[in-house]
Amino acid sequence: MFSQVLWCTDFTEPARRAGEHALQCAQCSHGTLHVLAVIDPKDLPPILGEAFNPFADEGRLQAQYEQRVLDQLKREVEALGTVNVPVEFHLRVGVPWRAIVDAAQELGVTLIVMGCRGRRGLSEVLLGSTVENVVKHASCPVLVTR
Repeated sequence: MFSQVLWCTDFTEPARRAGEHALQCAQCSHGTLHVLAVIDPKDLPPILGEAFNPFADEGRLQAQYEQRVLDQLKREVEALGTVNVPVEFHLRVGVPWRAIVDAAQELGVTLIVMGCRGRRGLSEVLLGSTVENVVKHASCPVLVTR
């Protein structure tokens, strides 16, 4: 049913709980678990500058940053326990909800799983939360966990 499951993580506790559900969905469907981290350019260390692109071959610092994020993704999956489905790791740079929706479409994802913190600040009221925007714009089902 859900042969391509996309777990979006920002390395928070709600995202980790969502990972457990994503893994269960992938295992029940004998599918593939795609694990995605999105780097919002506004959250990058100032030393990397505004033109940071972790996919560029230039710059040792950029490559190290990308590798650290991918290593953390691998540790997140290992923390889930036994994983008996194929796992693919993805890293994107951009506005998180857009990057998630674009990745889901490009990867042919059949289910997106993400955690929700449940906080509503002024910026979320004005701009909408990442989860809310993914639910609005995704072309596949979205499972939101708390």
